[in-house]
Amino acid sequence: MSIGAQTISITAAALGGLAAGLLYDLLRQIRAVGGRTAGFLCDLFFCLFCTAELFLIGMLFCEGRLGVWEPAGFLTAFGLYLFGISPSVTPVFGIYREKMLVFLKKVRKNVK
Repeated sequence: MSIGAQTISITAAALGGLAAGLLYDLLRQIRAVGGRTAGFLCDLFFCLFCTAELFLIGMLFCEGRLGVWEPAGFLTAFGLYLFGISPSVTPVFGIYREKMLVFLKKVRKNVK
């Protein structure tokens, strides 16, 4: 791979890590208001999302192989999001958390 292709692949991996961090924040709110089943489904979806994202990065940007740098870039960007950006974004998602609580209470009433 050329230097330019390597730069593109690690940039794609870093953007994927940021996207995974944003998805984690969104799913965290659902896990907080849902029960064990909601938590399990959120965790399963998150794992499938991250796996598919790394697979696609390998196939689209890395000529079908996934080296060490792409997952490292992904995890680094994910960690930077969680510890740098997430604390300022989480209160915004808290607004939607309250709306989800109201919605889930209505759904539970209708199911029973």
